[in-house]
Amino acid sequence: MSRAIGEFGVQEFVPEWAALIVALVTQLGDIWFVSVLLGWLYLRTRREEVAVLVAQTVGAIGLLYVLKYLFAYPRPDQALVALEQLPAVLRPLYASTAHAGGYGFPSGHALVTTVVYVGLARTLSVGTARRRYLAAGTVVAAVSLSRVLLGVHYLVDVLAGVAVGLVYLAATSALFEEYGDRHTLPFVVAFALSVVAVFVTGFHLDALALLAVAFAALVLSRRPSVGRSVVGVFD
Repeated sequence: MSRAIGEFGVQEFVPEWAALIVALVTQLGDIWFVSVLLGWLYLRTRREEVAVLVAQTVGAIGLLYVLKYLFAYPRPDQALVALEQLPAVLRPLYASTAHAGGYGFPSGHALVTTVVYVGLARTLSVGTARRRYLAAGTVVAAVSLSRVLLGVHYLVDVLAGVAVGLVYLAATSALFEEYGDRHTLPFVVAFALSVVAVFVTGFHLDALALLAVAFAALVLSRRPSVGRSVVGVFD
């Protein structure tokens, strides 16, 4: 299946000096960043709601692994800039932020960014709902565009990631509200998706690590006295 529709022509409009900026923007959807963000918010705001979003994020990553290995589509090979074109002092930072491995469909950054930031727009009470969703949409669009500009995803990859993220977020939120269980059920779902990911990926190390995190979160979610630790494992 060919997913390319000529979108890499937009790379020509990105000057070399902006390549690092694009690489840094993509970090807004990286696992380390969203983990720190959710952990920080959990300690400072509505803990129960943020804990549910943490569980949804873990489950989304499990779902992502499943989809990537089921489709097994390769990534494009169209880097935004060659390392040799950047100043030597910037090459290590760019290399660590702009490159990606593994399968390319759907985009994990687009999927996770959608779940986390749209989820936060639903959860937080800062400003108006319209402004929160506008901010979330802006971040999702910026991260998705950065993945295409960096040449690590096709446009269809990020569109699929956003679509899956929205459907998954809506479905799991409706499920938790339907059964009135926002304490344990979100972590059960996350654990179940992680188990599926382990088998679909052939016991890949990343999937096993995710399963360990999901199991720890599930155990801690059943112990309200140490509820703070539920998100602490993501910091």
